[in-house]
Amino acid sequence: MLRNWQTILLSIALAVFTWFLVTGREVVETWVDMPVVMTNPPEGLIIEDGLVDKIQVRLRGPKGLVGNLPSQNLVYPVNVSNLKVGEQVVDIDPDKIPLSSTYEIIEVKPNRLRLTVDRRISKKIAVEAAWTGNLNSDYRLQEVTVSPDVVVVRGPETMLRKISKTRVVLKGDFPEDVPRSWAEDVAVEVPDEIEAQPGQVGVEAFFEPKTREIWVKVPIEFQAPEGFKANVQQRYVRLLIEGPVFLFHDDEYRKSIIATVAFGEKAAEGEFEFDYDVTLPEGCRLEKKNPETVTAVIKKN
Repeated sequence: MLRNWQTILLSIALAVFTWFLVTGREVVETWVDMPVVMTNPPEGLIIEDGLVDKIQVRLRGPKGLVGNLPSQNLVYPVNVSNLKVGEQVVDIDPDKIPLSSTYEIIEVKPNRLRLTVDRRISKKIAVEAAWTGNLNSDYRLQEVTVSPDVVVVRGPETMLRKISKTRVVLKGDFPEDVPRSWAEDVAVEVPDEIEAQPGQVGVEAFFEPKTREIWVKVPIEFQAPEGFKANVQQRYVRLLIEGPVFLFHDDEYRKSIIATVAFGEKAAEGEFEFDYDVTLPEGCRLEKKNPETVTAVIKKN
C-alpha cells in the first residue's frame, strides 16, 4: 500500500514538471495594453491634446510568463518635466517599458505622442443670463438677473483668450398662470476643458403683463354738499387709461371705474368748474380725462 502512494506522488510530480517544461519553454506572441502615467508634470502647464491613457505593446515571451503579465499592473511612465507651451513630440522608448529581457518587444502603438501643451491660467468673465420657454401671450419678459454676474474660469490660456463672457439660460413654461418672478440655480456654460467657480449662479426672470391704452366712457357720480343741491351738466366723462391686456378681455373691469365730482368742503351757490376723482382697477393708470373738469350749478336747499 505504502509503495503505491509513493508511485502516485512521483507520477504527479513528473506531470507537473513536464507541464512546466512545455509551457515555460513555449514562446508566444501577443498584444498587451499598458497604461501611461505622466510623471513630473510642469507647474502651470496643461496637456491640452494628444495624451493617451494607454499604449499597446506587441511582445514575445514564454507562455507561462506572458499569461501572468496582466496581474503585474505594469505602466509606462512618460517624463513630461521638460514640456513647453506649444506642440511637441514625445517618443515612446521601448527601453523604458518595464519588461525584463525575457520578453522581446516587437512593436509599440503608438510609437510617439504628439502633445499640445498650453499654459493654465484663470481670469474673471461676465455672466449673461437669459430665459426661454412658453409664456402666456398676455405677458412679456421684463428682465433677467443673475447673481453673481462674474465668475472665475480656469483652463488653457489659448481657450481663455477667446472668452470674455459666458451665458446661462433659465428655462420655464408658463402658458396659463404667470408668476411675478421665477428663480433657479443654473450651471455656468463653459467648454469641458474649462472650470468655472462658482459652477452655478442664481438666475431670476421677472415677468409683467402686457398693457395697452383704451378709452372708456363712465357716468359721473357726485354727492351734493350738505345743505345744497347740485346739478352737474355732464352725465358722462371719457377716460384714457392704460392697463393689463388680460383685463380688457371682457367688460367686467368697467364696473371698477368710478368718476366722482370733488366739491370740496366749502360750498357756495353758483356755477362752478369742478375737478373729479377717478378710481381705477388695480394695475391701471389714468392717462387723460375728457373733459378735465365738469360744470355744476350749486344751490341751497
